[in-house]
Amino acid sequence: MVLRLQGIMFPWRLPCLRILQHLQLQRFVASESVARCSSKAMSMEAVQRRDREEEENEKLGVLIVGAGPVGLTLSILLSSYGVRSLVVERRSKLSDHPQAHFLNNRTMEIFRKMEGLSEEIERKQPPLEHWRRFVYCTTLAGRVLGTVDHLQPEDVPSGRSPTSVAHFSQHHLLPLLFERAQRLGHRLEPKASTVKIASSVLNAGPILMGHECTSIKSSSNGVLASIFPTQAGISQGQKLACQYLVAADGAGSSVRELAGVQMEGDENLQKLISVHFMSKQLGQHLLDSVPGMLYFVFNQRVIAVIVAHNLEAGEFIAQIPFYPPQQQFEEFTEEVCKGIIYDAAGTRDIEIEVKTIKKWSMHAQVAASYFDKYGRIILVGDAAHRFPPAGGFGLNTGVQDAHNLAWKLAAVLKGQCPSALLLTYDTERRPVAIANTALSVANFKAAMAVPAALGLDPSAARLVHKVVNSGVGLLLPERFQVTLLDGLFAIGRAQVSPAFLSSLNPIGSARVLEVQRILREGQSLQLQFPAEDLGFRYLEGALVPEVGAQQQTNSHQNFPTGRRREYLPSTQPGARLPHFPIHMFCLNPPATSKEIRSTLDLVSRGGNRMEFVLLVQSHRSGCCWGDAAITAGQAFGIWVKVVFIWPSGSYDGFLGKSHIHTESAELGNDQMSPDKDMFSNDNEATAVFEWSQRNKGCALHAEEVGSGWQDIFGIPETGAILVRPDDHVAWRSKAEPKASSTQELYLAFSKVLKKPNIQVPRFMQ
Repeated sequence: MVLRLQGIMFPWRLPCLRILQHLQLQRFVASESVARCSSKAMSMEAVQRRDREEEENEKLGVLIVGAGPVGLTLSILLSSYGVRSLVVERRSKLSDHPQAHFLNNRTMEIFRKMEGLSEEIERKQPPLEHWRRFVYCTTLAGRVLGTVDHLQPEDVPSGRSPTSVAHFSQHHLLPLLFERAQRLGHRLEPKASTVKIASSVLNAGPILMGHECTSIKSSSNGVLASIFPTQAGISQGQKLACQYLVAADGAGSSVRELAGVQMEGDENLQKLISVHFMSKQLGQHLLDSVPGMLYFVFNQRVIAVIVAHNLEAGEFIAQIPFYPPQQQFEEFTEEVCKGIIYDAAGTRDIEIEVKTIKKWSMHAQVAASYFDKYGRIILVGDAAHRFPPAGGFGLNTGVQDAHNLAWKLAAVLKGQCPSALLLTYDTERRPVAIANTALSVANFKAAMAVPAALGLDPSAARLVHKVVNSGVGLLLPERFQVTLLDGLFAIGRAQVSPAFLSSLNPIGSARVLEVQRILREGQSLQLQFPAEDLGFRYLEGALVPEVGAQQQTNSHQNFPTGRRREYLPSTQPGARLPHFPIHMFCLNPPATSKEIRSTLDLVSRGGNRMEFVLLVQSHRSGCCWGDAAITAGQAFGIWVKVVFIWPSGSYDGFLGKSHIHTESAELGNDQMSPDKDMFSNDNEATAVFEWSQRNKGCALHAEEVGSGWQDIFGIPETGAILVRPDDHVAWRSKAEPKASSTQELYLAFSKVLKKPNIQVPRFMQ
C-alpha cells in the first residue's frame, strides 16, 4: 500500500533514481579516468625525473683541463672525497721546464694530508743551507754586494705550522702529484653509465695526456666539451658531457677565453726569457762560496736573475729581460743564451748545457669572475689570477684555490648541498687573489730598490723602450731602432761596471753602501709572508660572520707594503684553524709512546662522507655543544666529530689510574675511551667520559702539548668552534650552551651549506 501509494504519489521517483545512479556511474568513471590521467601524469613525471637522473649519472662529475700542480691537486682532493674526475692535458708529457719553486706553509699543510706528500718533498728538496739566502752580486764568480737570509730563527722549525716552507721545483713536484692522482683515481670504479659516454677517454684513466679541450658549450645543466688529441695526424675527437668543467690550464687559459671571462688589472708589466740550464761546476762553485736561492747579477754586460733550483745537481734558470719587437724571441738561440750565462757567471771555465728556452710575460691580473655565466665552468690557479713571481704566490694561491673548491664540489655533486655553495668559492678566494696581486706588485717594486740604488732605474729602461716604440722612434729603420735600444741600455749598465763600483769611486762606494742598507732593513725583495700565508681570512662565504667582529684582519689587503709581517693566530669565522701541538689517546692496542700531532690533524679528509669538526674544552658544556652539533648535523646529512681539548697533563695524568695508553692513532678511531674510574673525583671529566661512551665514533680526545691553547682558542672555555673540511672556521660561539643551542647550530649549518629555505625542525625549536 505504501509502495503503491508512493508509486502513485511520486511517479517520477524511479526515473530519478535511475538518473542518479547513471550520474554516479558517470562520476565514478570520470573519477577513475582522472585518477588514471593523474597516475599517468605522475608516472610521466617519474619517468622524466628518472631520465634526468640517468642523464646526470651519465655525465662525468668534473672535467679538469690542465695537469699542472693545481689541476692535479684538485684531482687528488676530489678522489679523497670519493668524486671521480678526468684530467685532460694538451702536453704529451709533464713539463720539465722549472717554474715555481717556493712552497709556503699553507701549501705544505695541504700537501701533508695528501698521503704524506709534504714529508716526501722535505726529503727530496735541497738542504736548507743551500737556499735560504738571496745574493746580490756583479757576477756569480765575482764581487758580492750583499746577501739576505730569509729564514728567521722562528721559521725553522716553525711554531705556527706543523710543516716548514720548501724549495722544490715545480717540474719535480709534478711527477709526485701525477702518481698520486693516477693511483687514487683508479681506486674509484667508474659507473657503467659513465663509461659509455666516452669509453676510450675514460678508460685511459684519471689523466689523459696529449689531449686538449677545443670547444665548450655550457648551460645550466652542465658542460659539453670537445676533446681532441694534440698529436699531429690524428684528427678524431669526441664530445664529453660533464657537470662541471674546471679550467686549470694556466695563465694563458684557453678555457677562460672560450668561457668569455675577462681579466682585470695590469698586463705585460715585463717580458722575460727563461733559460733552463745545467752546470755542476757552477753549482759546486756557489756551494763553496755563497750558496743561495736567487742570484741578482748586475754588470756592464748583463742584468739577470739566476734561480738556483738545485746547487748540488747544478740546475738553474736564468731570467733575462726581453724587449720586443726590437728583440725577437728567435734571436735567443742556445749559443746566445750560453753567452749571456757566461757573462752572468763571470767566467767561461765552466761547462753549460742549455735544456730549454721559453719566453713569458709578467702580469698582475685577476679574473672578473671565477665562474662562467651558468656557474658550470670554474677557474682555478693561474687561469683565475696572474701574479708577478715576487713572493711565489702563484702556485701557492692556486693550490689553496683547489683546496677550497674540492670539498664544495664534492658536497654539491653528492647532493648534500645546493649549487649555491659553489658560488662561495668565488666569494672567498677572489678577494684573496686580489690581495695577493697587490702584495706581489708591492714586493716586485721592492725588488727594484736595489738596481735603482745602483743607478739602474728599471722605470728608465721601460721609458726608453716606450720611446723607441712610439712617435719618432717608429720612423727610424728597424736596425737603427735595435742599435739605439742596445746603446741606451749599455749606457745604463755602465753604472755597474767594475770601475764605477770600485772602492776608489766615492759615488760607487756610496751606492754599494745604500744597497747594503736596503738589504739590512728588509726593504728589498722578500721571500716569506707569514701573515698572508696563514693569516688570510674569508670575510663572507660558507661561514657565519660574528656580529660586531672586526671585519678586516689582513691590513695588506688595503695597504700592501711588500714587507714581511708576522702571523697572528685567530679562530674568527673564515680564519684557518691555528696549529697547536697535541697528543691523542687510544686504548687498543696499548702503547706507551706518544706522537706529537697538530690541531690541523683533527680535520680529517677521506672516505665518502663530508666531516665537520666541533672543538670544545673538556667540560660539561662541551657535551652540550656536542649534542647540539651532532643533532643539527644529522638534519643536513653532515657527520660531526666532537673533539674535547684537555689542558696539558690533565688527561695524561690519569694514566696511572687506568689502563689507558697513548699511541699515534689514526683520526676517527672510536676506541679512544678511557676507564671511567679515573674520573671518579672529577664530575666534569666524568660527564665527558659518559658522553663519549654514548657517542662512540663521534668523540675524540686531544691533550695540549705545553700550554697556550686557551689563548689561541680565543673564546671562553664554555664556547665552541665549528671547523669546515678545508680547515677554516665556519662558526664559533663565545657563549655557554643553552636550550636553543641546537637551533643555533642548525641555523649555522643552514648558512654555511647554503640551505636557507629549510625550516628548523619543531623538536629543535
